[in-house]
Amino acid sequence: MKRYSILIPVHNESDYIPVLLEELETYHLEGNEIIIIDDGSTDRTNKILKKYNFIKLIEIKENSGKGYALRQGLKKASNDKIVIFDGDMEIEPSEISKLMILDSKNGINCVLGCRFKSLSPVKSNFDWGNFMFTSFFNIVFNSQNKDVLCCAKAFYLKDIKNYQLSSNGFDIDIELSALLSILGNKNKITSILLQYERRTFKEGKKLKVADGWIILLRIIKMTKYL
Repeated sequence: MKRYSILIPVHNESDYIPVLLEELETYHLEGNEIIIIDDGSTDRTNKILKKYNFIKLIEIKENSGKGYALRQGLKKASNDKIVIFDGDMEIEPSEISKLMILDSKNGINCVLGCRFKSLSPVKSNFDWGNFMFTSFFNIVFNSQNKDVLCCAKAFYLKDIKNYQLSSNGFDIDIELSALLSILGNKNKITSILLQYERRTFKEGKKLKVADGWIILLRIIKMTKYL
């Protein structure tokens, strides 16, 4: 079976890194490349990461954003099959295997993770925001995405090689989802439900309401590819 490159950006995640890496080693080490991008962490994250020799560590000196970190990771990926996943443990690393079903021969060229069973505004302001962004995204790109802001994705690197990714922040999820949705007119996109437990800001959640404007602008910018 062809190997995957699993890309995980992290920033100040010292409380979660040991558990994250232990689960990655347990579930996903064999045959796969694990790339951790430390986006300018100022806590013990970098020191902890250097203890694990089964990962490929990319170090960014100053915090430059999730999008920037992922773009650097993609440049270093050795495999064509890519999995993107967050290191905040809101989604358990054991769920990564659900994404690893790419099969170009059978038309599965992209797998998008989904944290919700249905597209509906529930529970919190973040759910309302995700509902609105996803609904707007689906109208613009004629797609049926249920969770456009979900971090978890799998795709072939060759499919986006002709596009110059430019997002530096959380809008990288929109940029990738838009490109993959546009490609979805030719290639099959599969949506996979993942187990999800939201973190609070006290627990380290980093996405803020202000990021919504950047996300909205990114949706508009991506219409140039239609």
